Amino acid sequence: MKILKYIFGLLVAMMLVSCGEGNKEPAFRQDSKGNTVPVSDYVCVAVDETFQPIFEVLFSDFRDRNAKAFVDPFYMPEDSAVAMLLNDSVRSIVVTRMLSDKEKDYVKAKHGLLAKEAVVAYDAITLITNNASRDTLISKDEIQQIVNGKISDWSQLRHSNGQKGEIEIVFDNNGSSTVRYMRDSLCAGRQLKGRLRAATTNEELINYIKKKQNAIGVLGVDWVGNKQDTTRLSFLSDVRIMSVGARHSDDVDDYYKPFQFYIASGSYPLTRGLYITSTDPRTRSMQRNFFFYLTDNPNHNNMGQMMILRFSQLLPYMAVQSHNVVIKRY
Repeated sequence: MKILKYIFGLLVAMMLVSCGEGNKEPAFRQDSKGNTVPVSDYVCVAVDETFQPIFEVLFSDFRDRNAKAFVDPFYMPEDSAVAMLLNDSVRSIVVTRMLSDKEKDYVKAKHGLLAKEAVVAYDAITLITNNASRDTLISKDEIQQIVNGKISDWSQLRHSNGQKGEIEIVFDNNGSSTVRYMRDSLCAGRQLKGRLRAATTNEELINYIKKKQNAIGVLGVDWVGNKQDTTRLSFLSDVRIMSVGARHSDDVDDYYKPFQFYIASGSYPLTRGLYITSTDPRTRSMQRNFFFYLTDNPNHNNMGQMMILRFSQLLPYMAVQSHNVVIKRY
């Protein structure tokens, strides 16, 4: 009888353990390439493709510092990245906005997950033109009038220098964060007007601008940085980077290019934040490590922030020093 009770107790214990494990996340999963990887070491992040140049550097550095990490990045338009998070297809995204309260409530109700968010860096919306373009100065107000349909020809701009022709605005794609920035920040949420064109990638946008004199390309600053210049003080030479002023002015010194210092000081008027959002419920995981690697976290030595400062045109969130003055943009 004692033996039967022992066996029965053992079977019950085994059933309880089995049920408990059934509620846990599996120990292994497949990445996007079909490789079987440990879940605890898997880092899957959907990144706004506007920031692909610096994130290729960041992911490589994170792998070097974490030998067990399996990093699986997806580069896509911002709205697609947010959709993946809401569907629980990924549990980390890097985009230019935080989730709305409605989106957070949906994630909690649908998947039982809480969203953790943090600022990563600040980006500059950059305007580029063909090298043959005569106009390299433009005010924020003029940009606003262009995307509201009130200005349509180069001759209507204050510093056109005799340039004429219909202005064409070119974005990387219809679902990009740069389109949303122009719509929300300059058009009060209304649809953009004027002659608009959507490329399929940032590379295609840049190549299009190289051929079209009357077009203005709209993209993130990291796509136009000169990778050969370790000082981060120059841009691509085969397109022109427009200098933007906060208001109309005849003084060229009132117009600024999107350097890190001018983003930090607020002199460059077209800026936005970059955020990481994570719904990973674990307190210890490689996915959570990447969150802290990327943000202003002294426990992780601010390594991600230092990489952004050294290898990007973006302004990192952590305080930076220029000419013995500490600057931090909030």
